Amino acid sequence: MGDTLATMAQQTENSWITRLVSVKPAEIKALLVSGLYFYLVLCAYYIIRPIRDEMVIANGVQNIQWLMLLTMGVLLLIAPLFGWLTARYKTRQFLSIITLLFVVCLLLFFFGFNVGERSAMTTRAFFVWVNVFNMFIVSLFWSFINDVFSQLQARRLFAAIAAGGTAGALTGPLITAGLVQSIGLAYLLLISAAVLSCTLICIGWLSRWRNVEFDPQHSGQIHQLKNKKLGGSIWGGLTLIIRSPYLGGICAFIVLYAISITFVQIRQAELIEAAYTDPQLRTKLFSQIDFAVNSLALLLQLFITSKLITWIGYRNTLLLIPAGITLGFALMAAAPLLGVMIGLEVFRRAGDYAIMKPTREMLFSVVSREEKYKAKNFIDTAVLRSGNTGSALLYAGLRSTGIAAAGVAGMSLLLGMLWCAVAFWLGNQFSRKSAEKMSSNR
Repeated sequence: MGDTLATMAQQTENSWITRLVSVKPAEIKALLVSGLYFYLVLCAYYIIRPIRDEMVIANGVQNIQWLMLLTMGVLLLIAPLFGWLTARYKTRQFLSIITLLFVVCLLLFFFGFNVGERSAMTTRAFFVWVNVFNMFIVSLFWSFINDVFSQLQARRLFAAIAAGGTAGALTGPLITAGLVQSIGLAYLLLISAAVLSCTLICIGWLSRWRNVEFDPQHSGQIHQLKNKKLGGSIWGGLTLIIRSPYLGGICAFIVLYAISITFVQIRQAELIEAAYTDPQLRTKLFSQIDFAVNSLALLLQLFITSKLITWIGYRNTLLLIPAGITLGFALMAAAPLLGVMIGLEVFRRAGDYAIMKPTREMLFSVVSREEKYKAKNFIDTAVLRSGNTGSALLYAGLRSTGIAAAGVAGMSLLLGMLWCAVAFWLGNQFSRKSAEKMSSNR
């Protein structure tokens, strides 16, 4: 009787999951753990993201380009350390080591924030650190998930896994908005550290999971592969990018994406700084924007994203958000108002998280294991931050010459058109590589 009830409960659980996601029974636990892992990662990040945004205004929006330049320098210094870790430790070990290092940093920042008056050095260091944390922890998550699941599984499951992250991104701002005025900024860092620590359990479970749907005859070998040392040099990521036009195309895509992020964020910060003078009210507004972004993203992930590739094809799915943001730049030029900027930011980030991010991560499902970790991490950190920094300096330079915000938006429109062209080319390259990989596996 007990076995019958357990079976019925399992069938009921499977039925609601399979209605939302095209998942096979043997994949359900791994899907749920992966979604939980991403939930915890983004919840931890979104607890502290509004604090980081407040640090921008506290240090003066006009100084953001220098903070981004410092972030880029830190990322370039970290790159060889990351290469050393991946060459000498197994996947589970270096993921756990990096996660614990970030937890320790949050604890150290707690003591820096839990004082009567924070120093400018502390706020600047926190801004830089949060950017490094976000880039590394999310990049490593997707590298690991690309290692856990096959290319065909990625098409079916990545949108659902991303939805788990979006749920975490919804929870984080709610925690911050609800607690910031009662407990202050410092204790939010402790909550973020506790949430992040829980990801170690997910890393351990996924490292042990045997993907029988991937290759039933050799699942043990695949288990060993996804938890082995990568080897290679500490600058392996850069070397791999130089040798591969495909990875070079991804770099170009990421740099143009970074321009869209930076121009919109700086302009939004300028308008919010002019409209609000209270730091806690600004932090609360940033939390509300985060909540709106992630609510929309979750709805898209649950009901739209997983079907888009089937409906319009991979290339057009990858192209969708760059095309929408390019149209947004035209709207910025015509009506540079706070409401318009917030609307564009919500569309940009929701579209990124729900559609472009999982689609972009699939680009790495057709490359080698070393490229999934080393090249991808270098692209997601050093290349992306270089794009952010360069565009921030460009924005400041354009404004200093007297070009109005509408003029900057017009220039962004031209860059957006180039971004769409790169997305079109990458979509074609992915389809070709995907077909070649499937043929070689037969």
